[in-house]
Amino acid sequence: MRSAQLLSWAAALASQVSGEGLAQSVASCDSVTKICFSSYTAPENGVTFRIALPQNVTDPYDAVISITAPVSVTWAGFSWGGTMVFNPLTAAWANGKTTVASSRFAFGLGLPQGYDGAEYTLLKGTTTNATHWTMVARCRGCTSWQGNDGNLAVLNGTGTTPFAWAQGDTAVQDPSNNASAFNVHKAYGKWTHDLNAARSPSFNAWVSSNVLSVAPIASTTAVPATTLSTSVVSTAKPTTPAKSAAIPASCSGAGAAVFQSVLASGWKATKVLGGLTSPRSLVWDSAGNMLMVQSGKGITAHTMSADGCVTSTKTLVALNSLNHGITLSADGKTLYASSMTTVFSWPYDAKAISVGTRSTVVTGMYNGGAHTTRTLLIGAHAPNLLVVSHGSNDNWDYASGNKATGRAIVKVFDLSTAPASGYNYVSGGYVMGYGMRNEVGITFDRNNMLWGAENSGDNFARGGKDIHQNNPAEKLNYIGDITKPNNNWYGYPTCFAVWQASDFSDTKLQVGEHFVVSPNSTFKDDSCKSVTTTPALTFMAHSAPIDSKFDLTYSNLFVTFHGSWNRNPTTGFKLVVVPFTKGTDGLYKPVAPSTSNTGYTDVMSNPDVTKCAGNGPSFSSGCFRPAGLLFDSAGRLYMTSDTTSQAELWVLGKS
Repeated sequence: MRSAQLLSWAAALASQVSGEGLAQSVASCDSVTKICFSSYTAPENGVTFRIALPQNVTDPYDAVISITAPVSVTWAGFSWGGTMVFNPLTAAWANGKTTVASSRFAFGLGLPQGYDGAEYTLLKGTTTNATHWTMVARCRGCTSWQGNDGNLAVLNGTGTTPFAWAQGDTAVQDPSNNASAFNVHKAYGKWTHDLNAARSPSFNAWVSSNVLSVAPIASTTAVPATTLSTSVVSTAKPTTPAKSAAIPASCSGAGAAVFQSVLASGWKATKVLGGLTSPRSLVWDSAGNMLMVQSGKGITAHTMSADGCVTSTKTLVALNSLNHGITLSADGKTLYASSMTTVFSWPYDAKAISVGTRSTVVTGMYNGGAHTTRTLLIGAHAPNLLVVSHGSNDNWDYASGNKATGRAIVKVFDLSTAPASGYNYVSGGYVMGYGMRNEVGITFDRNNMLWGAENSGDNFARGGKDIHQNNPAEKLNYIGDITKPNNNWYGYPTCFAVWQASDFSDTKLQVGEHFVVSPNSTFKDDSCKSVTTTPALTFMAHSAPIDSKFDLTYSNLFVTFHGSWNRNPTTGFKLVVVPFTKGTDGLYKPVAPSTSNTGYTDVMSNPDVTKCAGNGPSFSSGCFRPAGLLFDSAGRLYMTSDTTSQAELWVLGKS
């Protein structure tokens, strides 16, 4: 979720490649297999990527890929579409005297998941020796795939095309397992490849004469869950939400908790579901069914029992480009969900738990970049207005300081006047605040005013001093009445909020105040005060808040801290609560002042956040990772944890 994850393989391959200019690949033939390739060797590390294609490259067509790397390269990745997100990825690494091919696909910025749309057959030449390892395989399914718009994407094999690579220097978690997790990349690169030089009428003969006597490698299986204790320790200070309905002691079929957890005094938590695929946002339908976005899978519907457990589950929408946002119309008859580039809608029947024909509501959102999720919200008070948040395209998206770019912004679209082909995000709708780096967790208070939790920047230095450990703060922003345009600037990419004021030795600043990275005679810290909207409250740097929901009394705002890598030790990976109050002016606000860094308390956290290695396998070594939130009418709070391959749904409540 955070652009800090650009230091992962995810971000490495997410960089867009122009594909312009001369091809950087050359023709070469392999002495072992006699296969003639179009080859590229990365000068940074000596890793060679080779591609061979059939003469006829009309879809569908196979490809042969070869990766040769020094043994110091513990894994290497290849992107068939030149970006990391929404195209097949080939990962490979040494395993004893042979190598492993791993079929992957990424639906967002995280460890790429197993991909069953591609099948690899290992060929001769696949080996490891004292200095190098080589993987050679025929791939079926690497040259066409479902794009982020739901349509078929095809690799054009008749010209030059952009490719990208990444490599690691730390061992994969389980070298014998093609589904193994692995750490973030050590290096990455991109190049322009000549696929015309890869085509040959001898392709089929090459493959048939070089097949190794092993079974084809189909979809990458799930990474086995780590066996951990499921005990819960209560040590945190108590919070003050109203007592909720009883929390079930257990839910049939949910399985044991994957990770340990710590609960605040008086809280209970029970695992409701396991075996999920990157579960994110949640919404209730009018019949009381829970609808859940599972990133890279689609939308699932879950029938609930009175005690809060799930009694049945079905796939409602199978669309792997959906990755986060979901909402229902006020009457419950239209379902909305988002991919990286598009907001879709479906007629929805809650009684039958079924959808009709898909339509497009909003298009033209940024394709790629650091922040690929879009949050959606419709309020009962304004049933014709759809709120859509859109993050920046990088850690430093300088162009987004202009709201006309349609990034680092929240916008509102009037559904009653939507064009037949849908709105264009950049040119359509109206602004509901801009200069918000990634305003993921948006929600309404009791007055129907919009609030948002913002992910702020990474890798900060000021005046040559590294301040990134504890600055800048994440933000809780008051956005306001969505029925009226809000052209306020919230600071990004120029003004950022202070979390640890002692880091600023050149001036005196308070928690929550805005600062600039490089003060100059034209624009200084004080310059932010007159032109920006400051946060209502701040959160610890790198916490990565990605959802927020008020309880039934609107006296507490719950926020999921997804956690991030850009701090040592790590932070986040927990659910927190922000006490709220209604002021004499009738407006809701946090109880703590904006200058406080103690305005929230933990509800559910990992026992030792320093072990939640944000740059480790799955970005969460041994920790649950809170994502989506949803209260039921009885006051129970549901929370998804999207830790890769070990994802769960929990229900929490006060005893």
